[in-house]
Amino acid sequence: MKIKAVPGIIALLLFWGTAYAQDDTIGNVRLFQSFFEDAHITPEPYLDGEFDYSYYDNNLEADYYTFALRAGLPLNPKTELHFRLGVATLDPDGASSETSITDFYVGGRHLLIDRETKVSAGGYVTIPVGKEEAWQDNFDAGIYSALRHPLDRGIVLTGTIGLMYTEKYDFITNNDHEATLRIGAGAIYEYTDDVHFVGEAVMESRHDYMLLTGGIDYSIDRKSSLRAALGVGVDNAAPDLRAMLSYFFMF
Repeated sequence: MKIKAVPGIIALLLFWGTAYAQDDTIGNVRLFQSFFEDAHITPEPYLDGEFDYSYYDNNLEADYYTFALRAGLPLNPKTELHFRLGVATLDPDGASSETSITDFYVGGRHLLIDRETKVSAGGYVTIPVGKEEAWQDNFDAGIYSALRHPLDRGIVLTGTIGLMYTEKYDFITNNDHEATLRIGAGAIYEYTDDVHFVGEAVMESRHDYMLLTGGIDYSIDRKSSLRAALGVGVDNAAPDLRAMLSYFFMF
């Protein structure tokens, strides 16, 4: 029931926002859960140093840590390539931990509509170079579309919808090689010129996954920012708790 309500929430927010539209989509602030699946095209090459911690307590008690670098390279003002690579550690309760290089993410997106509302489309694949014991060694591929729509009073609505083919390890059903629909909705609020709050809800249809996150983006200067967010899992397949930290900077 919760998952079925998300598309309606997105549509309602976008309909409501048309009466209060402005021009700024706050492109200097990135999303947390949908970091790559976003509408904004970054004008300069960038790096993002990411730390991600998740705690699972559904059928398997485990801590999961990821340290990774995310990178973006604009090919032109409307097209951007993405890369991600790092190290992951799975630490299950009552068993030995496993550490592995993460699978290599390669993707990109193109800005389709560059008006008051910005709409992009993109896709990605992950190259399986990690260890299965650390929930890596997965070939994933996906396509998506994303938008940003500005409202009055420094608020921007975000949304994404995509179809993913995934081999992710599923400790609940132990299924793989499945397609899943991914839907995300969120909002960015400009508290000051340097401080922005980011709220997101992301669901995946594969097995009742939904994660709610709230975070803060603090701009150090025009090209760099510190970012932090906390997330709470709503459905069984999501982590019970997720913490995200990153340092973003453009060259």
